[in-house]
Amino acid sequence: MFLSALIGLTTAAVSNYSTFGNREAFFGPFSTSNDMIAAELPAYRQSLLPEGRPKVELIDEPSFDFGLMAPDSEGEHLFRVKNVGTGDLRLRLGASTCKCTLGDLEKESLAPGEETEIKLSWTVKAGLTEFSQSAEIITNDPDSVVIRLAITGEVVKEIDLVPETWTFGEVATGEPIEVSGKVYSFLDTDIELSDLAFTKKEMTELSEFEIEPFQPSKEVDGIRGIARQGFTITARIKPGLRQGAVSQNLRMLMKRMDESGQVIPNSDGLSEFINAPTKGAIVGPLGMILTSRLSGQEGGGYVYDFGKVGKDDELIGKAFVVLKGSERDRTELRIGETDPEGSVIARLGEPKGQGSVKLYPLEIELVPGNESIERSGRNSGDFGSVWIESDNPKVTKMRIGLKFSLEAR
Repeated sequence: MFLSALIGLTTAAVSNYSTFGNREAFFGPFSTSNDMIAAELPAYRQSLLPEGRPKVELIDEPSFDFGLMAPDSEGEHLFRVKNVGTGDLRLRLGASTCKCTLGDLEKESLAPGEETEIKLSWTVKAGLTEFSQSAEIITNDPDSVVIRLAITGEVVKEIDLVPETWTFGEVATGEPIEVSGKVYSFLDTDIELSDLAFTKKEMTELSEFEIEPFQPSKEVDGIRGIARQGFTITARIKPGLRQGAVSQNLRMLMKRMDESGQVIPNSDGLSEFINAPTKGAIVGPLGMILTSRLSGQEGGGYVYDFGKVGKDDELIGKAFVVLKGSERDRTELRIGETDPEGSVIARLGEPKGQGSVKLYPLEIELVPGNESIERSGRNSGDFGSVWIESDNPKVTKMRIGLKFSLEAR
């Protein structure tokens, strides 16, 4: 048994040495007496590689920002590539999200010192705000097997609003409001803006509008400097808006003009309008104490939700109206209009002082009729309402929206 084990070990050792022990390592022979340090390893490895190696160099940056382009427009950009190695550089197209072509190459290769162009072309799709495309170039350079080229930019509409939503923040009741924004036109004809108006007549009647044309420039307007025309729109609104959130569209009539300054009629005969979303809030001394049924935010937008009310359900909702500020002792509140009239009755109780505020108990009663009434709040016209008014011109009225489904009597 001992002799058999000895013969087996000897045979295995000879086989292992013949297979692995007499081969030179990839980086050359090493010995424990060698003075090479780790920092010298890359240069030593390079010396072992064969001569005539290709090396690719991008003359330009691998990413190009084309700035601003209109939807459905086409663009292209050339990237330059050079072979700075000592062997032939082979190039071929890889994965691409856009049209990509190589320059005129003989057998798709570049001799040492030669360069070529890679053209990326693209079409900007409508409905996007940002745009990016990329292409990969595969090479035989062992240090840069794949080169990734990219194009990025922004897409604008033919008519661009800056900002997208025009806001005036929070303005106290009794104070004037000013809101402004810019309109950029990328159309191929001049336009003229006129007949400005807000969605609601009440806000328009309190407003004065100003249209100031300007010529866009890259120095002032950045990437929008390529626009054909620009307009600064300003709306100055006098005090008088009711307290609460404001969400309106500022509507502008747009006319296309020909080279002689004449209006170009629309083929369908309809007028074209630009709508600028306008938002803000009128805040004042009136407010509500929120409950599980009463939602909203400070200054307005309050909604009392009765839910579905049956014949045997409670028909009265209770809440508190808050009157605060320096005008609280010189102001008396009262119930204004209710809607639907006859189906909604509201009552204000005697105010209770509490520090710097007065609290008015409010009861809202639903009165069933011969027909069911549905106010589900699916849109702005699908609410009931109670108005809280005052005898003080500095305290503007406040609306409380109502949601309910009331069965017939």
